[in-house]
Amino acid sequence: MASVKFIAVSRGLKGILDYVTNREKTVDSLISGVNCVAETALDEFEAVKKLFDKTDGRAYYHIVQSFSPDDPLDFETAHEIGVKLAEYFKGYQCLVATHMNTAHIHNHIILNSVNFENGKKYHQSAREMQMVKEYSNQLCMEYGLSVTEAKADRKRIPKWKKDLRFVIREAMEQTRTLEEFIETMNAWGYGVKWEPGQKYITYTTPENFRCRDNKLFDDTLLRENMEHYFEMGGCDYLEDRRYYDPEVSLDDAVSGICSILDALAIGDNDRFHLETVHHSDAEIEKLLAMGHKLEHAQYMVDDDEEYEQQHGFGMTMMW
Repeated sequence: MASVKFIAVSRGLKGILDYVTNREKTVDSLISGVNCVAETALDEFEAVKKLFDKTDGRAYYHIVQSFSPDDPLDFETAHEIGVKLAEYFKGYQCLVATHMNTAHIHNHIILNSVNFENGKKYHQSAREMQMVKEYSNQLCMEYGLSVTEAKADRKRIPKWKKDLRFVIREAMEQTRTLEEFIETMNAWGYGVKWEPGQKYITYTTPENFRCRDNKLFDDTLLRENMEHYFEMGGCDYLEDRRYYDPEVSLDDAVSGICSILDALAIGDNDRFHLETVHHSDAEIEKLLAMGHKLEHAQYMVDDDEEYEQQHGFGMTMMW
């Protein structure tokens, strides 16, 4: 996903221009001037400041545009996008340099603070920064690259994220395993990055919006909770729950199993007992297989005889 940051630095204008054009980080073909010549950018910046008698205060702005290492992107295309982002600042001189020395490709844009057309100084307001980030996202979408929200807000969830949540839930209700879930999401045009050792699941929508599970603002869709759900059999587990209560929702099923595991982890047998009414022997066996210990926990149902007829054993038992 692309990101845009405005960076405050202590270097002078010459120092920062030397840094971003360092040939250990970039090459000549990935250094461009917008409304100026790259090789003489420093002198041209200073000439505009003197022309409008605005040599005091903020001399420049430093913007870094970074791209996801997962995106199919070469240095030349990244540089082209950086130049287009610099052109967003109408009437301002910019130097654009694309760095090649890190795992993720990124552009440095050095913006002269004084407009060469009218002498106005650029002001870095929160609203302006937001507009720049949105324009960067727009450019990335045009190039088929992933984008992310400038700032996730649980109170104002965009339509694409609501659609993503709906699709994830639909896939969960139709699949038994994590592998089936990912295959189904892929078939519907959604990318799923669910890797061992990673804290989050990352989804990519058909429109190239990228979102982590914790930014969906839905506890049911958190990685740990979904892993528990699929360990219990996914949609088969959900159907088992609905056999006894057709009104059970996906949220009920996921929160139920998580509550059981939480109780097991801390030895809260009373809470475990309440949560396991009508759970089958197969479900209990799965819990045990997941490495959790049951000690002195008792399971009961309202009609033990009926349960025993259906499942072959009674639920009044001690572990």
